[in-house]
Amino acid sequence: MGKNLTDMTKGAILPQMTRFALPVLAGMLFQRLYNFADVYIVGRYLGDEALAAVSIAGTVMFLIYSIKMGLTAGVGVVISQYYGAGDEEKVRRAFITSVHVALWTTVLITGVGLLLAKPLLLILQTPKELMDDAMTYLCIIFAGSFASMTYNWISSVLRSLGNSTVPLIFLVVSSVLNILLDILFVAVFPMGVAGAALATVLAQVLSGGGCLVYAMKILPMLRFGRSELKADRGLVKLMLTYGFPTAVQMSIITVSDLTLQGMINTFGTALVVAYGICLKIEGLGWQLADAIGTAVSTFTGQNIGAKNIARVKKGIRSAYLINGICYGIFCPAVFFAAEPIMRAFAQSEESIRYGVEYIHVFSFFFLIGGAMTIFHGVLRATGDVKYTLYMGLSEVITRIGFTFLFTAWFGYKGLWWVSPLTWICAVGVGAARYYSGKWQKIAEEKMAKAAQES
Repeated sequence: MGKNLTDMTKGAILPQMTRFALPVLAGMLFQRLYNFADVYIVGRYLGDEALAAVSIAGTVMFLIYSIKMGLTAGVGVVISQYYGAGDEEKVRRAFITSVHVALWTTVLITGVGLLLAKPLLLILQTPKELMDDAMTYLCIIFAGSFASMTYNWISSVLRSLGNSTVPLIFLVVSSVLNILLDILFVAVFPMGVAGAALATVLAQVLSGGGCLVYAMKILPMLRFGRSELKADRGLVKLMLTYGFPTAVQMSIITVSDLTLQGMINTFGTALVVAYGICLKIEGLGWQLADAIGTAVSTFTGQNIGAKNIARVKKGIRSAYLINGICYGIFCPAVFFAAEPIMRAFAQSEESIRYGVEYIHVFSFFFLIGGAMTIFHGVLRATGDVKYTLYMGLSEVITRIGFTFLFTAWFGYKGLWWVSPLTWICAVGVGAARYYSGKWQKIAEEKMAKAAQES
């Protein structure tokens, strides 16, 4: 149907999903790479206090950015369904509408982020000595949120059309640029944490702008004139129907993360540093799950558009296999490399010890996390978004409850078990819904409605 695009409604499923997921995974890993570059360069050149400030800021940043990730996911689901149905005109109309969704989401993220940065840091009980650096980092990141929004929006569009390679290419280039700018702004020029934040924003400008130029030059179905730049209210509603519950789900999960971060902050800088580094490692592991979940979402969306539910079920079985292979390699590797990893980023022996303890716990549970993203992907793409929200709520309730309960019982060591147990609870909700088959009824109703409208 289009140049450099992949129709996932036919062909061998396992190799197709693997080929799609690998560039997504590689892109996410490179995104993590420049996050690690921030951590490494800030820790080495500015010290543990600056590193702790950036770690706390990252938790707040993710809360506001949940809006962005949720709504771009909604855009991707809608476009993938139209592409799977072979309706290029609707793909184009959905793309034009998504421009408006991305624009107003950017305005919202920038305003809310700048307004709530300090209150959220105060709620987190951020130590006074870390407050100024954390605020500086957050304000620069939020002021430049247009850059990350552009990349996430246009890469979501391209992936929904089956192209996961181009977002990877531009992300690789921007990751290299980010590392070079980190060195320049932090190690060479005395810009402090502001330099690390500015390097990230400038790199995101390149990746987002590059993807957008590619999409407009290479894909004729996405081109439009000024007279056509009008949002379709029905499509805005549809994108929000898919995206808003995801944004809420991710936001409330992040609120529970903030509760955990706030509790960790009460144990001192050494634990804050250890947890911040472990979050980066944990995030690296989640990239595998997110890549599989993205592949599942795109695959499911296209096949729902093509009215082929049987193929969706086969795709889920293939996703289970990919998940098992990925984490069968990753989990043992992280477990046995825990101490070298911590020594690469932390200077304090106390922080290293804390970090090794936590890595030895969470590395056993990533297979569960991978299954969770599979259920998120299929339920979201079939329109059963209410249950993705329920999965998020189960994480929130259990994470907040376990944070206070386990700390009271076991001290700081109890905090290491909070996230793994919340993943188990959430995957239980998702599995129960998927195997009930009720998502299939919802998908069939939506397919019947789409057939009447066409």
